[in-house]
Amino acid sequence: MVRTDGLNPIVVKVLTNLHYRYSNETPKMWCSRIRVPFKKLIGYNSKFFSKHEFIHMTERSYKDGEFRPGGRTFHIYCTACDSLVFICENTENCANKHLNECIAKIEKRRVMHYRSILWKRKINRALSSKNEINKLYNNNSYYLNHTFRISLNGCDELQAVAIKKEIVVRITNSAIAIQRAWRAFKLGPETWAKRVWNIVRNDGTPDRKKYLGILSTRERKINPQTREEYALFIDEHVNNYKRAYSENLAQKYIKEFLAERATGYEEYKYYYPNDWAEMKKYHLNKRLNAVAYIVTFIKFHQQGYRFVAYGDWSFMLKCLANPERHRIGKVCNNIVVCFVKSSEYARYVCKKAGKAFPCDSLEIDYFKSGEFPIEGKHNSIDFSDLNNNCEYVQRVFQTIDSLFK
Repeated sequence: MVRTDGLNPIVVKVLTNLHYRYSNETPKMWCSRIRVPFKKLIGYNSKFFSKHEFIHMTERSYKDGEFRPGGRTFHIYCTACDSLVFICENTENCANKHLNECIAKIEKRRVMHYRSILWKRKINRALSSKNEINKLYNNNSYYLNHTFRISLNGCDELQAVAIKKEIVVRITNSAIAIQRAWRAFKLGPETWAKRVWNIVRNDGTPDRKKYLGILSTRERKINPQTREEYALFIDEHVNNYKRAYSENLAQKYIKEFLAERATGYEEYKYYYPNDWAEMKKYHLNKRLNAVAYIVTFIKFHQQGYRFVAYGDWSFMLKCLANPERHRIGKVCNNIVVCFVKSSEYARYVCKKAGKAFPCDSLEIDYFKSGEFPIEGKHNSIDFSDLNNNCEYVQRVFQTIDSLFK
């Protein structure tokens, strides 16, 4: 964190004690306790500390009649963002990386603040000119909705200019609000949601499967399914009917299913705007779920735990961001355990199956997940052999390697 050479021994001792978390403390309680003393300590010793520092939370163990330093945790307190932070790895390099990113974002915010001041001055100069007001109004009048449109019939020239100026000010303020929201998102701390979103953006999914664009009317679009994928889709449904029902009943359902698709594969299909938007949300949600599960599984495994739940991507990332709070979660109105220690995973599987531990009849594969929908098919993920996965999962693993290096 900081160099302690030449520091007063009493300050060094205080700094060491601030690292420790008491046995009855949660990370948030530890952060609340050390936040003010730590900031005062670096303020009084500015020769040794910079303005922005971090402190690592450390477990304290009691051995041989005295307290001794334990292992580092995955939590730090960062003065740059003034918050408790859960880092990816409990190392100095990872903590330093977060601190440097926070300092860089503070500098960006300062630059953005000065730019906003200059932008306001520019707007005020523009709105002081009648020609500029008319120009801005005419350029944006086509995009105004009914809340902004005001009839200028029967207004004299001064009233028309005043109304136009009011509308232009409202449009400008709306644009500023959107810019501020976007900057807050871009300059905010890097969350797991941001990382997962970056992976999804670079997962190599073809554009035809992303349902890009916004439809205003019923339009003809290329079918997101290829001919080969359509054939696999039909075969999978037919096989599911054969597995789920008796032979006679299965043949009946298969006949009805194939009759509905008598036209066969269509290269182009017609979509309504609502259907297009819903399909876009559905497929994006499935990609987010798959990527979030992969990232959550890997990170929990690195910390000595096995992630055993599966749900919406936001739920899985909450478990990753705050594991202590979300150890027990709710999925589809069912209370579930989200993760267990890696050493206790086999015992957990046996207990869930109602078997005594150990159980030779159960096939327990630590690195293999259950089946869930990936690109329209139910697949499992093999974390022990990356090549033993579907093409999409292999692309995700490659993207994770490139982004997290």
